[in-house]
Amino acid sequence: MQIDLKLLKTIRAVAQTGSMQGAAGRLFVTQSALSHQLKEIEQQLGQPLFVRKSQPVQFSWQGQLLLQLADEILPKIDAAQRQLKQQPELPAQLRLTVECHACFHWLLPAVKAFRQQWPEVALSLDTEIEHHAIEAMLAGELDLVLTTDERLTQQVCYQPLFELELLAYLAPEHPLAAKTWLAPEDLREARLLSYPIPPERQDLFRYFLKKQDFSGERKSVAQASQMLQLVAAGEGIAVLPVWLAEPFLSQGLIVTRPLGAQGLKRTMYLASRRGDSHSALQALYSLLKCHAPV
Repeated sequence: MQIDLKLLKTIRAVAQTGSMQGAAGRLFVTQSALSHQLKEIEQQLGQPLFVRKSQPVQFSWQGQLLLQLADEILPKIDAAQRQLKQQPELPAQLRLTVECHACFHWLLPAVKAFRQQWPEVALSLDTEIEHHAIEAMLAGELDLVLTTDERLTQQVCYQPLFELELLAYLAPEHPLAAKTWLAPEDLREARLLSYPIPPERQDLFRYFLKKQDFSGERKSVAQASQMLQLVAAGEGIAVLPVWLAEPFLSQGLIVTRPLGAQGLKRTMYLASRRGDSHSALQALYSLLKCHAPV
């Protein structure tokens, strides 16, 4: 015989009502249909489920075994179904920041679309770049972080958005512009223009120059537009996402080169605290993927 939920619900209904007629009414079936179902089970089992002509209905030991199983399993299923139907309460606000300085040009349309679709959730964008944003999120100062840096993964959930490629930006007349791609040793003594972030938090140093002793110069520049102007003027080399190249490339003011023969590629993630899951968060994630650079 096959024990299924329908059988367990029938057995429990008979026990709770004390009669076939009462069980049939509770299950919204006819008494004859209910009796037929139980007779089929008894035929498969080769044993009776009930003591005949008992009122209220009494179970045989086989029926008692099925009733115990029903009392154990059905409440757990009911509880799980209630939880699945419950929607986590929407937050009043979502506080988002970015650990990538160059993300704002594609991020802002997604933020605008979310505010239009979810006016009941106040989405605030922290434009003051927080270089320890994950830690701030865990401390309750933020709710979401865009980052390429996976860390504290036991406490943080990372949802991938897109693959980001970092390129070296150079003036056309720079000696390294003659190369097809740059090796780590090419940048060992270079003048590098970068955001004001410690080297240990920059992908260039963490993944490309990690085995290379850097003896060049680092110049901090706060804005990408300023950095690109300095590159065009021959003031140094910048390492930036591929999408920032236009319109400088079209004007012939800069050239770009991959970092390594395979390029330096990182995944951009939307990070949130583990356990934070609601429809607004997933809606924002979907919008970010739709507006992500290709």
